[in-house]
Amino acid sequence: MQTSDIVALLTQYPQLSSEQVEELVALARESRKATVSSRYRDVLSRPFAEWLDHEAFAAEIIQYETKFVPGVLQTRAYAEAIVRALYGKSVDDTTVGRIVDVRMTRAQTLTGPDGPKMSFIVDEAVLRRAVGNEGGSVGYRVMVEQLRQLQGLNTAGQAAVPAEVNPNLAVQVVPFELGGYQALQSPFEVLGFEDEDDENMLYLELPGGDEVIRDRMDEIIPYMDMFADLQRRLASPDATNDIIDRVIALMEGGRNGIPDPRDATAAKAPAN
Repeated sequence: MQTSDIVALLTQYPQLSSEQVEELVALARESRKATVSSRYRDVLSRPFAEWLDHEAFAAEIIQYETKFVPGVLQTRAYAEAIVRALYGKSVDDTTVGRIVDVRMTRAQTLTGPDGPKMSFIVDEAVLRRAVGNEGGSVGYRVMVEQLRQLQGLNTAGQAAVPAEVNPNLAVQVVPFELGGYQALQSPFEVLGFEDEDDENMLYLELPGGDEVIRDRMDEIIPYMDMFADLQRRLASPDATNDIIDRVIALMEGGRNGIPDPRDATAAKAPAN
């Protein structure tokens, strides 16, 4: 049930004050949160389960990603392709399905109309990689679907936003032309909370294992500063959909814009 449905229902009880209505709506919102980790703990790492418990209560989320579309923005087909690629034959179909279910359930709340303010920055490589074409025969179908979903979720500043979508979600792209930059070190996510007593939290994806950092603002602030610096240097979210349109056009033509080294080899081959 959406918040608007709950409000409509409560109007049938005129004896309730506006303060009581707001409190009940807030309780309804909270009751829908923080359920993902408990339902899927069997397929979650301890740090990520801890993270999800806090993420559900965040007022603002920022995330930077170098390799994949951020989990909460993924289509089911893209998520399944990524999970199968990362885990290989070490997990069965049932486990793959549950890991993907985590991502879809998590996304439903965060990208819905009651979701927090969210800002995402992704490297251009995220848009170009042909996820879903691991066997070489599917082509760019999965990616085109994913890129169109990214466009639909990039709502910040849009005049008309569908009622079922978070209206405060922004996506920016770091173009290849920018060259090297500091954030390339590691993907990360930062949570901010309404209560001033709740300090920001940082999630790092590291080769040796993911890490949740809390109550250590001296370590978190540099990541927030990196993100803010990139935001200022990049084209605004308004320009992101145009960037994605260009990538989609290439993919629908059978390419992603990256030169295929096999073409160069063929061009140098002597004629018979």
